[in-house]
Amino acid sequence: MYTIFEPTSKDEFNKYLILRWRLLRFPWGAKKGSEIDDMEGVSIHRAIKDRKGQLVAVGRIHFINQNAQIRYMAVQNSHRKKGLGTKLILELEKIALINKIKMVFLNSRENAIEFYRKNGYSTICETDSSFGNIIHYRMEKNLDN
Repeated sequence: MYTIFEPTSKDEFNKYLILRWRLLRFPWGAKKGSEIDDMEGVSIHRAIKDRKGQLVAVGRIHFINQNAQIRYMAVQNSHRKKGLGTKLILELEKIALINKIKMVFLNSRENAIEFYRKNGYSTICETDSSFGNIIHYRMEKNLDN
C-alpha cells in the first residue's frame, strides 16, 4: 500500500521538496525555498508514496562528526496514524547504523514530541525557535540499545 523510496530523479526530488515546504513551511507563511538548506547535497533523503504514487511523507538524515541528524520529517495529515512516520524514522535510523552512527538527534516541534518518545527518543532541552514562534526541543536516541 505504501512504499519508502529515495527520490533520485529531478522530478521526484522536486515533488519531495514541494511536499516538505507544503507541510513544514507554508502553514507558517514561509516562502518557497525555506524548505531547503545547505546540507541537501550531503543528506540522504527518503519519502513514502501511496499506491497511486502520490508522496505522503518525507524525511532526511545527514551526518555531523560521529552523529546523525534527522530533519524535515513530515506526514500528510490524511495519512497520519498509519505508522508511516515510524516506518520513515526506522529507515533513517537504519541508514545511520549502516554508516556506523550510534547517536541520532533531531529538533522536534512540541506537537511531535510524543511521537518521537514512542520511537525511543529522549527530550534533552528546548532549542531556538524558528519562524519567530515555533518552539523546538532537541531529542536524542542512542542506537546502541
